Amino acid sequence: MLRLRVTYESAADLRRALDQEVARGVVLVKITPPDGLQFRDPIRLELTSPGGALEVNTEVVSILPGVGVVVAFPPDRVPEARALLAAPPENAGPDEAPPEPAPATPAPAATARAPVPMERASTAEKIQLALHGSRDDRAAILRDQNRTLHAYVLKSPQVTIDEVTAWAKNPQMSVEFLKLIAERKEWLSRPAIALALARNPKIPPEIGLRALDYAPSEAIRQMAKGVGAPPHIVQAARKKILGK
Repeated sequence: MLRLRVTYESAADLRRALDQEVARGVVLVKITPPDGLQFRDPIRLELTSPGGALEVNTEVVSILPGVGVVVAFPPDRVPEARALLAAPPENAGPDEAPPEPAPATPAPAATARAPVPMERASTAEKIQLALHGSRDDRAAILRDQNRTLHAYVLKSPQVTIDEVTAWAKNPQMSVEFLKLIAERKEWLSRPAIALALARNPKIPPEIGLRALDYAPSEAIRQMAKGVGAPPHIVQAARKKILGK
């Protein structure tokens, strides 16, 4: 089993990871992904911090070339990870007690940290939003001019079939993005998505013809009449109807 380690130099770094990653059920390990590593491969993850270390058995969620490896974090181990924040530093002497916390004073509501605006977010932050953000976050990422980010949206475990269908219909989506949808058999085999791809004028002909095999029969009959489909799909639909 591959072992990966993430080292947090301070409690603030660990707290940031707990709030931004672990709270979403993942941890980003910033390494060059090892050759041959695949989705759902088992991983032994070690978190180290000034307050101690924690090891968990988990699995690969996503591989991000040039960024790192995203692994799942078990929800039942989150309390143990948060406990590292309260632990004294491991290098404290036997008679050295942790510093007394300063008296808590309520912060004014106006000082609450607001989410980073999308236009100011870093590439790594945008990737995290694409992978683990909300539906609105995914839509915002797809409006980003950096199209290399778009593919990460399709790797989100929260993505819905309705979203994929809407993207498959949209002629504004890039050809590369539409190809990625078609490459997922569990999506292409869904009639609504297959129909959307077949009708999309942006889709390459060979993919549109393949999608036609999964389109609903009634929709194929309509396309055979020349309704709402590119010419090559219309011809292919007519051949299917005549062949029945």
